[in-house]
Amino acid sequence: MEVLSLEREDDIVRLVLARSDKPVNVLDAAFMEQLEAQLAILEKQPPRVLVIESAMPGCFIAGADLDIIAAVTDANEAQRLAERGQSLCRRIEDLPSVSVALVNGACMGGGLELALACDHIIAVRSGKTQLALPEIRIGIHPGFGGCVRLPRRVGWIKAVEMIMSGRAVDADRAFKMRLATLACHPEQSETAILHAVHLGKIRRRGVRPGWLRLWPARQLFFAQARKKTFERFKHLQIEDCYPALPATLALLQEIVGLRDGQAYAREAESLGRLAATPTCKNLIRVFHLGQALSKQEAVKRGKQAAAAVAHTAVYGAGIMGSGIAWVATKTGEVDLHDVSEEALGRGLKGIKRFARRDGKRMRRIRPVLDGSGLARSDVVIEAVLEDMKVKHQLWTEVEKAVRPDALLLTNTSSLSVSEMQKHATHPERMAGLHFFNPAPKMPLVEVVAGDKTAAPVLDTVAALAAAWGKYPVIVADRPGFLVNRCLMPYMAAALSLLQRGQKAQHIDGALKTFGMPMGAIELADRVGLDICQHVGSHLSEAFGGHFALPDWFGRMVENGLLGEKSGRGFFTYDHGKATGLNPELPQYLRGMDTSERESEADIGSKAGSSMADDAIVHACLLPMLIEALACLRESVVAAADQLDAALVFGIGFPPFRGGLLHYYAGLPRDELRNLISSQGLELPSNLDAVDG
Repeated sequence: MEVLSLEREDDIVRLVLARSDKPVNVLDAAFMEQLEAQLAILEKQPPRVLVIESAMPGCFIAGADLDIIAAVTDANEAQRLAERGQSLCRRIEDLPSVSVALVNGACMGGGLELALACDHIIAVRSGKTQLALPEIRIGIHPGFGGCVRLPRRVGWIKAVEMIMSGRAVDADRAFKMRLATLACHPEQSETAILHAVHLGKIRRRGVRPGWLRLWPARQLFFAQARKKTFERFKHLQIEDCYPALPATLALLQEIVGLRDGQAYAREAESLGRLAATPTCKNLIRVFHLGQALSKQEAVKRGKQAAAAVAHTAVYGAGIMGSGIAWVATKTGEVDLHDVSEEALGRGLKGIKRFARRDGKRMRRIRPVLDGSGLARSDVVIEAVLEDMKVKHQLWTEVEKAVRPDALLLTNTSSLSVSEMQKHATHPERMAGLHFFNPAPKMPLVEVVAGDKTAAPVLDTVAALAAAWGKYPVIVADRPGFLVNRCLMPYMAAALSLLQRGQKAQHIDGALKTFGMPMGAIELADRVGLDICQHVGSHLSEAFGGHFALPDWFGRMVENGLLGEKSGRGFFTYDHGKATGLNPELPQYLRGMDTSERESEADIGSKAGSSMADDAIVHACLLPMLIEALACLRESVVAAADQLDAALVFGIGFPPFRGGLLHYYAGLPRDELRNLISSQGLELPSNLDAVDG
């Protein structure tokens, strides 16, 4: 099987990359072996010009084969793989030919490292052209020489930012930061190649900026880089949870000004250690979970219909509706409807925060106070008040104006899609599309199948969500759907711990140390205590008392303690920032007191004994696990991997742990059973489903 070939045109040789066995070019064993063989030919008869390009539309090289990295268990083996990749790139770099990488499409990881070994990169302007070194997101760093060559190409400041963030740049940005010699349109590619050849082989650049050669300046620069990188992980033991972050910064600092041979050796050694860590394996697993949702069969079936969606109408200009409108601008025009001019103004103001990097998308949004534009809408999404009567009334009016083939989507988080369909003229066109807040940032959406939703509609909605950059998980129309149903027992368990005398700071601190993005008590405040109360009551009616929130919680809601939006809940808030514990809490929690300790608000029973962190974590997570397994038994979600993905991308279950089910699968089964029993929980009949 040929994955790359040489094509000679006088004194120009083209190394053409094309896979027949995979949808994209990847650096796997077959690629490496054939590249080694082709380089041997080029070294014997070096051409004047070498052009490396892809014959696969939209893809230069998508990166290394992650399955190879996932299978590595020995650091020395991983180091040897890195050294092999480094050797290939150095052989390209050492050719006397002027080498040009023509990048038209995705150029990721090892693909960009190979391109960096060339004298010139030409980035072709295309919606699919993205250049990145995203290895940090799977728990490693570049290992084929990227840590050495990228700073040489773009300077250390930009290189450190690009490597540590893993973010991609488009063709124009690549040119602006000097990653690419040229950016051109597809029809200009050959002219651009000739121009790059005219520039000749590049000269080796020194350390840029020059002040990094000074030891004190270098120390200060990397100290600031560490501070910026670690800031959002301040509750974690970073060396244990995300070891690639400190290791990569240490490597980059060490190799500034180092000889190439030494720098490559350090890079390979460091990558070898990281590739063998559990974090790396779990992050690769999470990457595959996301890819599986994006490329699931429903998405494939609905792709053509979703591509035809050019115009979307969104009802409700609140935080959620305006966020959804911004998401929908990724593929077309959007009408943002509301009954209030003031609400539309607030919604558009909120959207501008997301438009800073892509102002063109803002121009695709048209604010609307009436029903104009509905006749041309391919999709209508409602994000209005969570009240069935309000939604029925809206859909009645909308269906009078839209085409009979328009998709009718509700963003409800708790109401029944099937119930909405009972009043619809075209119930088969109606489905749920539940975004998580904030919609532009949260990667998951739940695609909810009502009783009468047509299968092709479900496929189209899933494909549309994927086109908008979201991970769609298809769920049954059951109360709470999937994520909220799993989340409520977690929050209820934390409130129970609080009632039993555990300190709010301790509960939230233990959960954040475990890796949750915020503690369960603060999460209730951020969601809104009234919303938690509503969802808890709704789920209690459907499934029983384990979803019920305590009576004192209801009194807090009655008295206007709603969390962040009212400025007071469990904590007090000033412009969205928590300022301390709410001193009113003792009115609702008998025997509790509030106090300040080392500038931190604390709450708890004076007589209560403090639980260990891991005990708090299990006390909160095991009820979530039990409910997740119930969702699998009831076919709320199709597969265990989809459930794990939903909790990672929907509530932020720590990616470095690989998913809720995967985490508990790592415990000996007898120990897991004992933990469940010790919490007074019933052993689920499908406990072995944690194994996937």
